[in-house]
Amino acid sequence: MNIKISDINACKALFFSISFFVGLWAVRIPDIKDQIGVEYTGLGYIFVIFSIGSVLTMVVAPKLIQLFSPKKVALISGFIINFLWILIPFANSFKLMGILSFIFGICYGLFEIILNLQATSLEKKFNKPMMSGFHAFWSIGLLSGSLLTSIFLEYKISFFINSLIFILIMSPILYFSSLTIKNIVSDPLSFLSIFFKWPLFLIILFLLGITAVFLEGGTDSWGSLYMRDYILAEGFNIGLATIAFNGSMVFGRLIGDKLKEIFGIYNFLVFSVIGSFIGSLFIASSSSLLFTILGFLVAGFCVSSIIPICYTFGASIENLNPTVGITIITIGVYGVFMIAPPALGYVADIFGIEYVYTPMLILFLSISAIVIFQKKLFKN
Repeated sequence: MNIKISDINACKALFFSISFFVGLWAVRIPDIKDQIGVEYTGLGYIFVIFSIGSVLTMVVAPKLIQLFSPKKVALISGFIINFLWILIPFANSFKLMGILSFIFGICYGLFEIILNLQATSLEKKFNKPMMSGFHAFWSIGLLSGSLLTSIFLEYKISFFINSLIFILIMSPILYFSSLTIKNIVSDPLSFLSIFFKWPLFLIILFLLGITAVFLEGGTDSWGSLYMRDYILAEGFNIGLATIAFNGSMVFGRLIGDKLKEIFGIYNFLVFSVIGSFIGSLFIASSSSLLFTILGFLVAGFCVSSIIPICYTFGASIENLNPTVGITIITIGVYGVFMIAPPALGYVADIFGIEYVYTPMLILFLSISAIVIFQKKLFKN
């Protein structure tokens, strides 16, 4: 079957709809904390449980896709995610919330891999960069879900009604968009490839991906605290780090594909990693509100296209099944989302909150050198 333009729109809708629920999750975290009666450490364990579910599932994802089909796996995962959001508002214990979070992580991880496989297949079919544009809709979905949930909170609409409205809105989009997902030829050895077939280029993409997500996850978890406790921002200004960073990411992803076409994907990647380092340097070296926000704007824009570029390259490695490449990169992404917040918390406790962006500087300086000195791999 020939891929039609409507398949592109359906893929964008899938990115948007799955992250819409992430926006609900992010804003309702205080409610979740209160209803299960835990301290911040206990809440952190819920995040870790979600990430463990995602990572473990990604290890077996190629086999599941091979046994069934991407379309079936996506439909089942999407249905379970919707059903979970009926239950989550009523989970009143750490154990129950942990179980639901683990299942949520499993289904979300499966859906993420299939989404990125579908996106890379569309890129190849149309022979043009599209990945940043698809990921832009993920960012837009997260921001939209967060904004709408914040409005519900303002008008004291209950967690359950909030979830129910989201399910009613997103279920038809998830279902009909999932029907457009194409079958992907899967290598029977794909599962073993996750453990034993890591070419050098894939290792570099893995490191590149975890470096980018360290900045993304670190800012989402620590940006507001950094603004309040180090920059000494107050009121609305405390949230400027998150707003500037994520808003800049949306803009970067919307125009990222065009910039890849103009400058070439490798040249744009070099710009992105060096720019992310410069943005992090602005954040880490200044106590000025203005320069710090400028740093978040630069970092958000430059880091926005790194993960999409990793997926594009990961699905195109010679003699490696695209499912394996996508899976390994995604494992790295979710693994870092699991360890970055507590790792940066350790840095803040030992050295002070002002040093929380120092690991990003080290990581981006290192990965910039690798990307530049391994130019031949990217060009091939």
